[in-house]
Order: sequence, then structure tokens, then C-alpha cells
Amino acid sequence: MRWGAKRRGGASEREADRAEVVEELHSVAAVAEESGRAGRFAEAVSRYGDLVGQATLALGPHAPETLRMRHQLAHWTGESGDIPGAIEQFTRLFADQEAHQGPTHPHTHLARHQLAHWYGRSGRHDEAVRRYEAMQRAAEAEGRTEAALDLQCNVGYWQLEAGDTASALRTFTEMLRTAERDLGATHQITRVARNYYARLAGSLPLGQEGGHDGLADLLEAARGVEAAGDLRRAMRMYGRIADTSERLYGAGSEQTLDALVAQASAAVAAEEFAAATDAFQRILECLELRGQGPGTPEYDTLRAQREGLAARARETVLRVGVTAGQQMANHVVASPATAFGVLTSARGNRLATAATGLAEHSGGRGPGALSAEQWEALLKDLAAQGHDVLALYFSRPGLQPTPDDTDLCGRLGLLAVCVEPQGGAGIAAQAYSFGPDGPVAVPILVTEEEEPQDRPPSPAAPREITVFDEGAEALGGWRGPQEARAARAADDPPAFGPYEVLQRIGTGGFGRVYLCRDTDGILVAVKTLHAEYAADADIREGFAHEVQAARRVREQRFTVPVIAADTDADVPWMAVPYVSAPSLQEFVQRFGPLDEPTVRRLGAGIATALTAIHAAGIVHLDLKPANVLMTEDGPRVIDFGIAQIERLTEPREGFAGTYAYASPEQLRADPHFTPASDVFSLGTLLARLALGRLPWGEDAPTVVENIRTGMPDLSGLPAGLEHVVRGCLRPDPAERLTPAEVAVELVPDAAGGGIDAPRFTDEARHLIREHATLPVTRRWETLAYTRTQPPL
Repeated sequence: MRWGAKRRGGASEREADRAEVVEELHSVAAVAEESGRAGRFAEAVSRYGDLVGQATLALGPHAPETLRMRHQLAHWTGESGDIPGAIEQFTRLFADQEAHQGPTHPHTHLARHQLAHWYGRSGRHDEAVRRYEAMQRAAEAEGRTEAALDLQCNVGYWQLEAGDTASALRTFTEMLRTAERDLGATHQITRVARNYYARLAGSLPLGQEGGHDGLADLLEAARGVEAAGDLRRAMRMYGRIADTSERLYGAGSEQTLDALVAQASAAVAAEEFAAATDAFQRILECLELRGQGPGTPEYDTLRAQREGLAARARETVLRVGVTAGQQMANHVVASPATAFGVLTSARGNRLATAATGLAEHSGGRGPGALSAEQWEALLKDLAAQGHDVLALYFSRPGLQPTPDDTDLCGRLGLLAVCVEPQGGAGIAAQAYSFGPDGPVAVPILVTEEEEPQDRPPSPAAPREITVFDEGAEALGGWRGPQEARAARAADDPPAFGPYEVLQRIGTGGFGRVYLCRDTDGILVAVKTLHAEYAADADIREGFAHEVQAARRVREQRFTVPVIAADTDADVPWMAVPYVSAPSLQEFVQRFGPLDEPTVRRLGAGIATALTAIHAAGIVHLDLKPANVLMTEDGPRVIDFGIAQIERLTEPREGFAGTYAYASPEQLRADPHFTPASDVFSLGTLLARLALGRLPWGEDAPTVVENIRTGMPDLSGLPAGLEHVVRGCLRPDPAERLTPAEVAVELVPDAAGGGIDAPRFTDEARHLIREHATLPVTRRWETLAYTRTQPPL
């Protein structure tokens, strides 16, 4: 290796010499980067320090490659714990890049971003906020909407870190409003803004920000929640605003009255008549303090309305589905002294379809052991999963609520259901609403569920703009399709390498997905990086690393491999064959539990795919039915490596994957994962196929808790599958089976490639062939981009 060697000769010879130096730099930098990612930060710093010196000597102090090596040196310096050193290095780097590459160069933007980031990491949160706000304003002035919103997200994040919750709520409220307006409700940035907004709006602690400004922010957030249709949550938020207004301004203040009126309005709209009655009573008391007592038109009118609402509250009926009732009964019979939980429905539905036990959250000490913040967090998590909480249920002798039950349900604005075991598996139950006059009995109506909880997605309507001819082919047995005529949007590129873009078919967390065609008519799915991520050197390099790993996967029968890529393009991309097939998610939703021989062959194929994927150095991190396609030859695992790419680009707090199929180490947000994490997901998937349900529960809080505690419900699992499933689901990753062991346990000849194609029913075979003849855009949610599938 000849760092800095000079040759005599012409320009072409000098260029060749320079190219050789750059290639050598990249080779050593790859080793340094691997050290850093493996946690050997000091080693990465040492290697990059040497590289900076060598690049400076060979190429000059301000050459792009030298600046790039300086960037990585500064990054790993910070990660090693020397944050002041990182700030010092990024300060000098930013000044040099601005001077020599220009203020708008992507690398200059990145250095500016990193400098703000490390100020935040140093504890100087206000400085990080100031810098990100300046970058946001510049991006807005330049019309870079997505970049501006991404920077605004960083503003809110560091405001949260500084403890300025009110300002963070204001920032995320504005970010959500702008993202929904300019990018649409389904854009990834909109989802990020909505998640932060929901986290804050429903549980703002009103601590140091409990003054006038903080209260105004919470009021704006409550109005947004109400406008979004989440009336019960808005009702609770208005109640908290009223309580705080009473403390700040007095029980008869205009602010308190306004909050109570808003609470009453939301409660009436939500048909929470007991809560509405209570709010109207407080309004009457407020009016009396303001000198507008009995005899005034306002007071008498509102009193009459309160009495009408109290009557409606007494007429309230709690509708409980058969399944939810049975779940509640099982919880109470199993733990008659300590059981409690919530009855939930799908958003906007007044029929309780699920019962979720919460006793483990209190350590068996009852609902009073949970703080107000814990209750708010539980309700917020359920709301984020699309559930409405209709009632709390408790195991209570004599079917009578305790004073603590009355206080809790009144505070949360929920009905209470007192349940008492009756011997055997039977129970008796009585529901109550709560108003100023105390508990009011509410009838319970048990009814059949109005619609199944786990149903296949409705296919999107075919787009008339797309036509086909018989010249195209696709992996997976596409029969008689027609060639797709290009239907590109104005901002879609015409091609990626040899692949002509036909249509944009998806937008994910890290980029877009396009349906493309090569010169022979073969259809491929091309996946790209978003522009803002393509400008990030770290993300671009991580994308290239994962694509290279994916291209090493040699297993052809049970995977959909990467067949082409250009990670150095302005818009980095990779191409996979387009598989015209239904997802395994749709399969199990349509047909329910699968027979044991079918589960064995499908599971052995998936395990074989994982063996090949792991051999290439990839941990999938998102193995689930939606990421397995069903062809007549068997399963095909897709999107391996994508979860790791998304970890580079999505502002998550360490979690990768889908909760229902995650391993305990994923839920702990461990910094590193082994192939054993995918084996745990495979165990969950096998149980799902055989049982027709998840082994961890039906809603996110229950799923997460059961995975963390290692409590799968495998009742009904065929005896022949129990050993292999439990071998996958062991809490300790080191004790789990390997994918190769799983394959052999399921199909003894798997090691020699002797996995027969599943023996599908005629109906199942028809579904596969139906997909193989549909226009590709009709079902792109489950075919071309399966990550848009719901998690359960």
C-alpha cells in the first residue's frame, strides 16, 4: 500500500493513481466501520485517525474523501464517549465543508446536522434546539418540505430531552398539521409526527409546563384529538384541563368554565352520559360561583339538560361480544382475588370484542396500584392500536364496586364491570356508570360479534390506467398476464438501470417501491432510498452494506433474492423479482388454522430460507406472515435486510420489527441481534399457522407482556409441533433451536433438499392462481410491498 506516492506522467496516469488511492481508502474504511458497528469504538477512532492522515497526504486536506474520513472520525469519537471531541471535530469539519463544498452541499448539511446532534448529546439541549430550528427555517425557505419536517422532529425531540414538554407538544402539533397537509396522512413523516403527538397529547404531565402557555398547548391538543374523532380521549383531556384551570385561575373562572363545557360536549358526542352528567354538574357549580345560579335562564336550562343526561345514563347498555365475555370470565376464574382489566372495541364500535387482563401490571396488588400516569399510558397504547376502551372490569364479591373503583372509573370516564365467580367456569357480572349521585347500574347485553376480528384485507380496486399483454413473466407462476403500460407520476424517474419504471406501487419508511420491467418483459420490484436518506453518508453506506449482504443469499427456492442494485446512484436502488402471489397473512386469514403436514412443509421452507439469509450475515428482524409469499412450490421469504435498512432511517427508539412476532430481545431494544431473534419469530409464526391465532394474545399490550414474560398460550397446538415450537420460543436466545434444526425437526429430509411442495386444498390453490392472473396493481398492498400489512 503506497499512501501518498506520486507518479510522473500525464493527467490520465495521475487520475489512475488517485483512483487507486481512493479505492485503498475505502477498503480500510470498511474495516474501521465494521469495528465501530461492532462496538469497538476506540479501534474505529484509531483506524479513522490514520485514514484522515493518509487521505490528507495523498489527496489534500479538503478533498471530498478526506472530508468524508474526517466525518466518520468525528462520529466514532462521539460514540466512544468523547463528546466534546466530537463537537470540536464537527465544528472544524462544518467550517471546511461550507468553505470548500458550499453551504448547500449534502455533506455540509449532514455535518451541520451532526454538530447539532452532538450538542444535544452533550446535554446542551437548548443549543441543539436552536441549531435545528435554524436548519428548519432554511429548509422551509428552500422549499424542502420533507427535510424541514425531519428537522422539526429533531427540534421537538431535543425539547423533550430538555424537559420542555409544552414546547415539544407545540412543535409536534405544528409538525403533524403541516405533514398531513403537505405530505398526506399515510406518509412516514406524518406517522412519526402523529406518534409523538399522541404520546404527548394524551399524557402531558403538566409539571413545570403547567402554567398558562402549557395549558394553552394542551387545549389545542385536545381540540385536535376531538377533531380526529377520538372523543373519549378528548373528554378526559378536557377534564384534566378543567382541573388545572381550577387550580390556576379558580373554580369560577372563564377558563374552567370553557374546559368543562368542552368536556361535556365531547362526552355527549361520545354517548358517555354518566361522564356528561358529571361535567354538567360541575358547570352548574361554576355558574353559581359566577353569580349565575338558580333562576337564571342559563342555569335552569343546563340543569334540565343535566337531569336528562342522568336519565340517559341510567338507560345505558353495555354491549359485550361472546368472545370478550368468555375472555373476561377466564381471567376472573383463573384469578378470582386479583383479576382486573379492560373491555375494548374496534375504533368507533360500541360492541366490546376483547377483554385484556391487566393484573400482572400491578404485581397482583389490584388496579389501585397503578398510577394515573400508568393508566393514561395503557389507554394511550390501546388507542394507538385502534381500540376504544369501553369499561374496566374487576373481580368483586357481591358485584359491588369499591370506592376506589368509583374514583378510578369516574376519573377515566369509563364504565365499571364487577365480576364474581359462580363456581366452575361460570361468572356473574354487573356494570355501573358513575355520576355525582354515585354508581348507577347499567344492563349488560351479550351478543354475537358483528364481524370477525381477523379478516382478509379487501383488495384495492384495479387502476384503469394499467393494461397488460402476454409478453411479461414473473417469478411464482404468473399465468397469461399482459404487459404493463407505464403509468408513472410526474416526479417518478423513467428507469433504474435497465428497468423501465411502470408505476409507483408503495412508499415505505426508507424509500419508495416501483413496479418495473426489463427489456425482456420480466417484472421486478425496485426499492429505493428517500432523497434525504440518500444524502446521508451513514445511511447510504448502511443501505449498500445490507444490499450487498442480501445479494449473497444463494437459496433460490424459498427466498426472493436481490438480482440487481446500484447503491452509488443518485437515488440508490435494489431490484428483486416480482412475485405474483398472496402473502401468508392473507392465506391464514382466509383459511384459518392449517393442518399439521402443511405447517411442517411451510415451516421447513421458511427455516431453510432463514438458514441461507443468516449465512449471508443478515438477521431479518421482521419475519411474519405478511413477509412470506405463497406460491404453488411453497413459501418465499421476502424483505430480508429491509428491517435493518429501516433501522438506519426511521427515528425509532431502538425497536425493529412487528410487536406480535418480535423476540424478547427486540422488545428490549437490544443494540445487537443474532439469528436466534428470527427463530423466535419463526416459532410465533408456526404457532399462528397451526392455531389460527397468535400465541401471545389479541392486543398489543397483552402480546408485549406475554412475550416479555415467556407465557405463550399453545393450547390446541398439535402434539407433533409442540417440541419444535417451544424450542423456538425459549426466552434465552442461546437455548433456541437453529433454523437448520427447525427444518429437520419439521421435515427430516430437509437437510438434503427433500421438502415437498405443500398439498393445498382446491380453494387455496385457486387463491394462488387467482393472484397469478390479477393485474399487479390490484393487490399491491399484499404483494409488491407486504410491509404495509397490519401487524396482527
